[in-house]
Order: sequence, then structure tokens, then C-alpha cells
Amino acid sequence: MTTGASLGLLHGPGLTDVRMMAVAHSSFRRELKLSVPAVRAVAAGDTRRAADIAQHVEMWTGFVHHHHSIEDELLWDKLAARVPEELAPLVELMESQHENVAVLLDGCPPLVQQWRKTASHVDGSHLADHLAALVEALCEHLDAEEAHVLPIMARHIRQDEWDEFTERGMESIPKKLLLTGFGMMLYEGDPDALALEIAKLPAPLRPLLPFLARRAFRTYAKRIHSTPTPARGA
Repeated sequence: MTTGASLGLLHGPGLTDVRMMAVAHSSFRRELKLSVPAVRAVAAGDTRRAADIAQHVEMWTGFVHHHHSIEDELLWDKLAARVPEELAPLVELMESQHENVAVLLDGCPPLVQQWRKTASHVDGSHLADHLAALVEALCEHLDAEEAHVLPIMARHIRQDEWDEFTERGMESIPKKLLLTGFGMMLYEGDPDALALEIAKLPAPLRPLLPFLARRAFRTYAKRIHSTPTPARGA
């Protein structure tokens, strides 16, 4: 996969470092891809297990919805005002992809609720098929965004604006899952970008937080994916 990250256009002199968006994307890809087999693996009638996986699906579809909402609110409109000519070739593609992903996200809650109640193979199959379609649409969009839009953001979004976006992005993570969320990013995200985030912590926390976060993610992954080292999503 060729992305803006691999092209090296997401940070450097005179640029806002936007690599953390690619880090978040890596978690979106992995956790939603893995949700498809996780749903299919639930035994018929096992409503307790279905509830765990349903909560996982709800959480991650919620993260994606929040991410796209604040992206539109805080970044996209600024780019459209500042560099309309540069953005023009991408507008139709990005908007159509966003709309497609939004429709699929909106279709998730009733399917999740029905399967949570019954844990039937039929309801689980309907949900898994829908999630597979969402994953395909989302990954296509994230790939295009990283390759074409993130480099524009790096050039035309100010650091303070980016900081506001990243802070707002954290709002969707429940406080009790903040360690797990950081561990999810550490599992597959760009280590250099994450090292910069760790460097912002108070000195005593810098070696401790990554250790605790990785441990929290392993525990979560074992519960949801039946392994502390799930397949990577990139």
C-alpha cells in the first residue's frame, strides 16, 4: 500500500507533523477488519460473547464516525477555503467516499442490536457481511486520504489547529480505555510519531506508560480476538 506516510510527505521542515492521523487509521483498519471474523466466530445463542463483540463493534464504528465528524468540522473546511484549487481534484472522491462510509456506519446499529439480542448465525452473518462492506469502503478511503489529503494538511493546517484536532479526537475514547487505546496505536503505529507523543509526557511516565498501554492492549486483544497478538491491519 502506498500512502502519504510512505512517501514521507507528512512531516518535515515547514510542515505540520500529521503522522498521528495515519497512526489512528492503522487502528481503524485492524480493529474493524478483525471484527468480521470475531462476529462470525461467536457460537449460536452465546449472547454473553455476542455482547462483548457487539460492544467492540459499537466502539470502533463510533470512533470512525467521530473521527470523520471532527475532520470535516476542523480540517476539511479550512483546506477548502485556503487551497481550493489544490483540493478541487479530490473533492468529489473524498466526499463520495465519506458518504459511502457514513451510510455503512449508519447501517451498523440496528444490525448490532439485533445480533446482540439473538446471537443467531443468521443475524451474525448479516452483521459480518455489512462490516466487511464497511471495511472495504473505509480502507479504500483511508488509503486515498493518506496518499493525497494528508500531505496537503501537512502544508496548510497550522500546528495549533492540528493540536485541537488531535485533542478532540481523544474525546471519543472512554477514560477507562485510554491505556488500551494508546496500546492499540503502539501495536502498529509509526514508532517515530508515537515517540514524539511519548516525549510530551512527564519524564517519570515516559518509560511506564508504553509498558502499561501495551499490556492493556494485549489483555483486550486476548478477550476480543482470542490472541494478544492479532493480525495487523496495514
